[in-house]
Amino acid sequence: MRLVRSSILTLLVAIWASSGAHAATSDADAGTGVEPPDRAGLRSPRLYVLDCGTIRSDSAEEYGLARNEVADTSMADPCFLVVHRRGVLLFDTGLSDRLAGHPTTLEGYGLEVTTPLRAQLAAIGFRPSDVTHLALSHSHFDHIGNAPDFAGATWIAQKAELDAVFGKGAREPPPPELQALAHARKQIIEGDHDVFGDGTVVLLFTPGHTPGHQSVYVKLARTGGVVISGDLYHHDEERTLDRMPADERKTATPASRRKIEALLVRKHAQLWIGHSTTFFRNAVKAPRWYD
Repeated sequence: MRLVRSSILTLLVAIWASSGAHAATSDADAGTGVEPPDRAGLRSPRLYVLDCGTIRSDSAEEYGLARNEVADTSMADPCFLVVHRRGVLLFDTGLSDRLAGHPTTLEGYGLEVTTPLRAQLAAIGFRPSDVTHLALSHSHFDHIGNAPDFAGATWIAQKAELDAVFGKGAREPPPPELQALAHARKQIIEGDHDVFGDGTVVLLFTPGHTPGHQSVYVKLARTGGVVISGDLYHHDEERTLDRMPADERKTATPASRRKIEALLVRKHAQLWIGHSTTFFRNAVKAPRWYD
């Protein structure tokens, strides 16, 4: 998903100005009285699927697919919260909460947020300040929309992605959502990374869509292994028909897909294509969870 960065920024500024956004929920009033899980008592991770927006589209050509080859050309835009006894990881932050109540069309895509991420976290007993680790699959706007809310977490980022966004050769200025993390604690990684040191939550280096794109593997006691693939795939049919954006065939995307397919076999794991509306429709969503 690759809308022009300046367009989404202009859109959000307009929504912010018109919606009385200065009354936005703060940490102090976000709670609902729901208690978060007792992390110390967890024997294995708990994984929540959060609704971080919907992207409406009538086309799939950008992803190497014809319209009649795709069951649903629209895309879900989930976020994922992993609760581990050693910390809490948020993987992706979706479309900005500022879009809630303001369905918008931009460059042919319809952008919708039904329930703000903050409210969904509150419903399971979490405030943004409870998130100890933040990992973004990559730096496109539909994955970083609420990143500033988690500036208190340790941001685990691939060096290649940081170089592409903040380096001297960057094509555009860094998005403001990531500029807001400039002073956050950072853990800069190169390649795969075991987040909590026990093999149950592992960030997987899967470049191609962007230079530092990453996916995440979560080992769950009852559900088994799960790989959340970020934008390595967008539609299920990309995988079944071996399609991808034309420009990515010349990047590391083919090798990254082979890496993930081999890992799925080796770990007997499921693949969760986050943008897949079929996946999201069938997923157990917060406040329920996978374990």
